[in-house]
Amino acid sequence: MSFGVLRRLWGYVTGRPDPKFVAQQLRKPSGKFAGKIGQKMDMVNEPLFDLTLETMNPVQGDHILEIGFGTGRYIHRLISANKGIRIAGVDYSEKMVEMAKQHNQESIAAGKLDVKLGSSKALPFPEATFDKVFCNMVIYFWEDPDPHLQEIHRVLKPGGAFYTGIRRRKSMLVFPFVDYGFELYTMSEWQKILRGNRFSLLENQFSRDPSIEIDGNEVHLESCCIVAAKK
Repeated sequence: MSFGVLRRLWGYVTGRPDPKFVAQQLRKPSGKFAGKIGQKMDMVNEPLFDLTLETMNPVQGDHILEIGFGTGRYIHRLISANKGIRIAGVDYSEKMVEMAKQHNQESIAAGKLDVKLGSSKALPFPEATFDKVFCNMVIYFWEDPDPHLQEIHRVLKPGGAFYTGIRRRKSMLVFPFVDYGFELYTMSEWQKILRGNRFSLLENQFSRDPSIEIDGNEVHLESCCIVAAKK
């Protein structure tokens, strides 16, 4: 598939042909375009969320943090996975926090979910709060991942696990917007970064996403969930 076809394809998906603008919105959805970009993220990232959820396998008593929850449309799946868990979330975008609160009013009112506006470089939680922390498609926007991982390490309980949901690097290269501020990693590169921040590797899970057909073209992405434990 040629670059020109891919560019038109992504323009159809987003309704905005400028890949630089798309990259900015994916980093931090804002303004009148935030709702639309959030919906597209939901569509593309649903298989990755399900892979990460299956890999986490929440158990009774788990306290779980999601970093970069976007619209929050799939948080209910996490809550439904085990009714004896508590969920917190942090997102960098005011618009995404607003949408997540709208989508999860009952869970918030019932005290099962707490969503906050904030940065993963300064998580608004005490030390050793969570059993599990996860993020999907977030590490691409960390220019220097070390401060983020140090904060994740801080808020995890001893032996707690961090779940990184990403797409294989070659999958992401089909999108023109990755040329604008995306930090793409191979599996081995990200594993090395985790080890350098006092995490020990536990397992990797993979899945091949269902094809996405847009205007007669098919896009296949490969999802990965990398699991590491706090040392």
